[in-house]
Amino acid sequence: MYGGYCLFQSPKVRRDAASVPRITCAELVKNGPGNHPYVALTDAWLDLGQSVSRRDSDNGALEMYHPLYPANLKEEPAPRDLTLIVCILDELERRRIRDVRNEQHQLGQAGLGELTGSITSGRDLPAWARQGFAAKYPGIPLAQCWVITVGKDEPTSLRADTLMTHGILATLAGFGMILCWWMWRRIARKVSSISNPQVSDSGAAQSLPA
Repeated sequence: MYGGYCLFQSPKVRRDAASVPRITCAELVKNGPGNHPYVALTDAWLDLGQSVSRRDSDNGALEMYHPLYPANLKEEPAPRDLTLIVCILDELERRRIRDVRNEQHQLGQAGLGELTGSITSGRDLPAWARQGFAAKYPGIPLAQCWVITVGKDEPTSLRADTLMTHGILATLAGFGMILCWWMWRRIARKVSSISNPQVSDSGAAQSLPA
């Protein structure tokens, strides 16, 4: 069932990803996301500054915030000039962004590629995040910031590929288990028939005459 679900969802996610508008950081700041539930930032970048984050002690769920800015800037803007924040809700997504950033640093380049996520206002940040930004980025105008959230099942080509891979592997695993069960049942029947042969009427023992 899981394999079928993934195979069904993969092309749908790919179609949704193709319809996500591609915009720059400047366009998002100027015009907002409009009526689109997701946008893909084409020139977002973050450096090695401080993140504001917490992790649930019970289930390990991650919630991390980090300032974003256009990749064409040579350095991170002052806190009062920051207008974009990325919210990361998945550990794998955090590692992916970190690896892309580190690879770009090694190449002497900037840019995270397409960063796709849902858009909310900085006014909606939780209290603990606002306090963290006030301490680490004093003067940041959170009420004027846009927050792009990633790691929450946003439609991307990468997620579509992952669903397709999971669907194929889960389906093959399911068929493999069914095949193994069928073979085991056949072997079990053969062993049972050898261990407990049925005696036919013609081979039944005759009683001695009186």
